[in-house]
Amino acid sequence: MPSPAARAPEYVPTVEYIPSLEPTPATVNTPTFEPTPQAEPSSRKSSALALGGGILLLNAVLHLFEFLFLPAFSSDASLRAAQLAGTLVGVGLDTLLGVSFLQGSTRFRTLAFVRLVVGMFLFGGMSLYQAQYLFTLVVVAFTCGVLVLVWGNPSSFLAGAGLTAVLLGVGVEVIGFTRLAATQSLSERLKIALRPDLEGRQIHEGESIVGARHPYTLRVPSEGWFRRKAEVSRLSEAHIDLWLSQPELGGHLTVSVRSWSEVQAADLQEARELELSHLKAQYPDFQETDTSDNGTALEAPSVATLTGSATRNGRPSLFEVSLYKRGDKLLRVIAFAPTQTFEPLHLTGATTGLQTD
Repeated sequence: MPSPAARAPEYVPTVEYIPSLEPTPATVNTPTFEPTPQAEPSSRKSSALALGGGILLLNAVLHLFEFLFLPAFSSDASLRAAQLAGTLVGVGLDTLLGVSFLQGSTRFRTLAFVRLVVGMFLFGGMSLYQAQYLFTLVVVAFTCGVLVLVWGNPSSFLAGAGLTAVLLGVGVEVIGFTRLAATQSLSERLKIALRPDLEGRQIHEGESIVGARHPYTLRVPSEGWFRRKAEVSRLSEAHIDLWLSQPELGGHLTVSVRSWSEVQAADLQEARELELSHLKAQYPDFQETDTSDNGTALEAPSVATLTGSATRNGRPSLFEVSLYKRGDKLLRVIAFAPTQTFEPLHLTGATTGLQTD
């Protein structure tokens, strides 16, 4: 009997992937927020720049103070004028750069570099020429310190070193101002800031000035007088022993000492006539106003005086001259000032109060 035929395997239909006819939605690419490389932190750089700007503004003030209050060791007017010009330019540039750096701008950094380097050589060189060695060191330290702060991106160590150099320089200046104010008020220094020919403290009314070449004393007639430097005074006349100036009102009081044999005069009256001729030669419009002496019929005078007027430096001025004979010396005292300030300065009779030993 034949075996039953094997059953054919049951057909199981397979599911094929049939692409859908529906539009496939666009794949939404969600951006991946990966950490972007951060730029080098600039807070330290900005802080150093702003600090440098603040220091430059402070330097503008100190720079002006230095010119006005520090004594001028040189009597050269041209050098003093150059210092004034440099001071004004420096103050203007420091103010501009300081404000710019405080605002975070770096566009003037090259200008700052040029200003600091040129200023270091200019002001450092002039102070070195005037033998102000400590001030020269201050200028160099200050310049290097500010350059570190405003140029480039200093590390914390370099910024600290630069700030230390600046603070040391500023500290030395503050100490210098303090010591100067202890010996001479800053207001007195301000009065002669533009007069490099004057020196020392203010001389007050009633003080007596002692002569250097001859033993005499001269009473100061009013307030606000200063000594003129000896080397400057003797450029006008080699025999001048003392020259006092009142810068506010333009008054002058001088004492000269010379040998009587140089005068070529028989007595004080004749010496007074010679002095009058010298004044007329110096001031062609000089007009004699009065003469007087303390002589008598029996005694020769010990002082002979003349007064007059002339135009000096384009301004009408009054003059008083007194001559004294002391042994083999002739002492001449001259007071002169603009006409309108002669009386307020109490110069009338000021030359007749010379006292000799």
